[in-house]
Amino acid sequence: MNMETDKQENEQLQTPQVFFRNIIFNDGTQIDLQKNSIVVFTGPNNCGKSQILKDLEHELNASTDIKPIVVQSSKLTFEGEIDNPAFFNSRFFLNKNGRHQMIDLKGYSGYSFTLNDLKIFWSNKELHNEMHKLFVVLLSTENRLTKSNAIKRVDSSESHPIYKMTKSEILAQKISEYFHQAFGVDLVVNRNELQSISLHTGQAPDPTAYNFSQHDQYYRLINQLPKLHEQGDGMRAFVSILLDTFTTSRTIIMIDEPEAFLHPPQARILGRMLAKDNLDNRQLFIATHSEDFLQGLVDANSENVSVIRITRDNKQNNMSILKNHDVLELWGKPLLRYSNILSGLFHEKVVVCESDYDCLFYQAIMDAIYESRNETSPDILFAHCGGKSRIKEVVKALRAVNVPVVAICDFDILNFSHEFKPLAAAFGLDWDSQLANYMKTIYDGVNARNSVANDENNEWNRLKKIGKNGLQGHEPAAYEAVENLCRSVGLYVVPYGEIESFDKTTNKEKREWVYHILETYNLTIESKLDNARKFVQSFVDFNPN
Repeated sequence: MNMETDKQENEQLQTPQVFFRNIIFNDGTQIDLQKNSIVVFTGPNNCGKSQILKDLEHELNASTDIKPIVVQSSKLTFEGEIDNPAFFNSRFFLNKNGRHQMIDLKGYSGYSFTLNDLKIFWSNKELHNEMHKLFVVLLSTENRLTKSNAIKRVDSSESHPIYKMTKSEILAQKISEYFHQAFGVDLVVNRNELQSISLHTGQAPDPTAYNFSQHDQYYRLINQLPKLHEQGDGMRAFVSILLDTFTTSRTIIMIDEPEAFLHPPQARILGRMLAKDNLDNRQLFIATHSEDFLQGLVDANSENVSVIRITRDNKQNNMSILKNHDVLELWGKPLLRYSNILSGLFHEKVVVCESDYDCLFYQAIMDAIYESRNETSPDILFAHCGGKSRIKEVVKALRAVNVPVVAICDFDILNFSHEFKPLAAAFGLDWDSQLANYMKTIYDGVNARNSVANDENNEWNRLKKIGKNGLQGHEPAAYEAVENLCRSVGLYVVPYGEIESFDKTTNKEKREWVYHILETYNLTIESKLDNARKFVQSFVDFNPN
């Protein structure tokens, strides 16, 4: 009777799991998490993305003396019981001293426990002596190229991802399907080798076409396929992430630079897979510098993805969190999904222009300015969005994660109040209280001249070519006030009309004008471009703080 009761109690013990409930960073920012949260850390170089992953692992390790740098504190959720029979027997072995050691750390760690030790640590919600490695895996770039190598049958535990593939055809087929999406060939596990288990790539033979008596013939075909560990870095790195992510029972997965060794299409596919197929009881923490990987996460339309952009100010790491619903609302729009705007998360500043030719001209001028000083150009992304009307969406999305952003519009933006108002609002300006009176002065004057000319667009067409120099009466003072307000938040109106107005001696359409300027002039010293250089320097120097 007692034996039966013990058996029933053991069956009722839930599998132990650990999750982050929340994380507080060193700037005081807090993020609350669910069991299936996917948190993506982005930002410029050396901002602390990779360090956060190390900090989080230290947060789980109750025995470490290492102080976290970017993470201030965290709270964990413990579920289940450490002595769950299925879990315990698959993770521990009994050493010669009668103590329990972790199977995955066999040969690497001398830590051993009594069952009572483990139960006390668990009840205290503390993971001592590398117990945290039962629940978390940190996938660094250093070991990514070897994780998918063939394994020796004698030395490998049943928890090894490749070993698991030998035991489950469903799992092996799932991994192969993922691999096929990225590389167009199959990934096959060779179960027939006596001493090792290897993975092969290529066109897999159809197993249903071979009966038991043809077993040897089937595996001869597999042996002829190229071995994965002899293939390129991209394939091996991709498979390593698949294996560690989709075969593990660990509840916390950390991936540093998942895009490493991958071409952009594979990085995007990997991002989509991780977001779309994440389990309900697994947290992903990812540090990335790849627009393509991030784009894949957005493509998945997952409600569990949060994006944290990190910037660094001396020793302070500043966090800007774009939570789940904001990611879908702001970054799920076609304009952002199918452009290079997402790259802005990895730059110090973004300059948004109306067209790609504007971007080309302004970036060339900026580079010329800094080359003449023997200085490196600032880390600025120039991006276009196909016209004035779309700029506001880009500004909203970038400002939501505190990316410093500048928008440059031709002078005629002032004429299109239905576009100027929402753009100003995207930068945080209040039209009625800050701009309306000044703009009324400009509109009244320009419209009066249009009435005299009996042409409602004549004066605005002229101003598009000459900018503020065409304003009269009280209009210049009103424009100066508008310009100062707009520039204070990052909205820059071309004061001379449009980029072609920087050199009126070149009478060409925008595209040909830009090509002519770049191919003909010395951008550093050409006097005709003095105003262009001053204008570019003004928005390069813009600091939202």
